[in-house]
Amino acid sequence: MTERESKKDPSKIKESLDDIVHKLEQDSSSSTSWGDFIASNKEDWEYIKSQIHDRQKALKQLVTDKKAGLVGIDEFEMKYQKLQDELSELEMAVYNRRLGTNVK
Repeated sequence: MTERESKKDPSKIKESLDDIVHKLEQDSSSSTSWGDFIASNKEDWEYIKSQIHDRQKALKQLVTDKKAGLVGIDEFEMKYQKLQDELSELEMAVYNRRLGTNVK
């Protein structure tokens, strides 16, 4: 079976979806865990929030600089992708802590 055919195989698709759903399932204590995490890790939580805010501001500034012609297309794309990756990683960390999951 080729790679393309295996992607269309309903049993493989179902298996993949079941795996994702399993990873997303919350345990019964996820809300309590989230509250406990915030309470016991106030400095870490504030740090993560500030890092997300900093990346969002940097993205906005990068777009503004590109529109103003201060940044070339190659530099923009490189910096944009780096910032977007960092932001996604931070947001995924929050997501996983909030839901009590470990999705990558």
